[in-house]
Amino acid sequence: MPKLAPTSTRTRRQRGSISAEEIVNGAFEVARRGSLDQLSMPTLAEHLGVGVTSIYWYFRKKEDLLNAMTDVAVAKYVREMPVFAPGTPWQQILGEYFAAQRRIHREDEILSDLLMIRTSTYSRDATRRVFELVEGVVAHLVAAGFTPANALRVFNTISVYTRGVIIHGRILQLSNAPTLDSRQKRMTDWSSMPILAGLLDDYDLAGTRDEDFEFGVARLICGFEVLLSEQEAPRPKRAVRAKKKAG
Repeated sequence: MPKLAPTSTRTRRQRGSISAEEIVNGAFEVARRGSLDQLSMPTLAEHLGVGVTSIYWYFRKKEDLLNAMTDVAVAKYVREMPVFAPGTPWQQILGEYFAAQRRIHREDEILSDLLMIRTSTYSRDATRRVFELVEGVVAHLVAAGFTPANALRVFNTISVYTRGVIIHGRILQLSNAPTLDSRQKRMTDWSSMPILAGLLDDYDLAGTRDEDFEFGVARLICGFEVLLSEQEAPRPKRAVRAKKKAG
């Protein structure tokens, strides 16, 4: 884990001259220089040019600060997610919604960590705002003809796929995996794997590129189209057997 770069020496601010919002913003700045694990109250106080007691006045422990940061992360996420007009094709909604989700997580790793790892610490308001996004997409699916239960299953299926791709990509990045660059050819002797060997020049074996993600989403949508057609197809009537009267 890289060490945080030393901050420049700052003149100590007077007690009471800082707000909770400034502290949270500063915490994001410090975390982005390293990680959430490396964020500490003393480091944050030095970064902001205040005494540690000024931080503790607003946040009694780091967990409280992380909770406040999570609320900010949720608010940013909700602002940046797309809103769809009535009548937008449901296939377009799913494609654009989850592409946006993946983009937001990739552009801001600290936000991604807060949203992914700290789900159980969401405040009631943050939880409501996130599920309102879910409700909006599910409502579009229901309007398109999916039953409410199937609409939620569709959303959850593609949501789990998207989050899996996000997490998988982060893990490979953190481990500097050779499948993310030109080193994948040198990973091993490919002579016993002719199919994979023939794909190495044109295909990233990690499966985390944009085109890989789009391929997966498109195939899932094809399956959902089949589900919708099955719902709309009339059910065959059961044959009614005439009872023969005896004698």
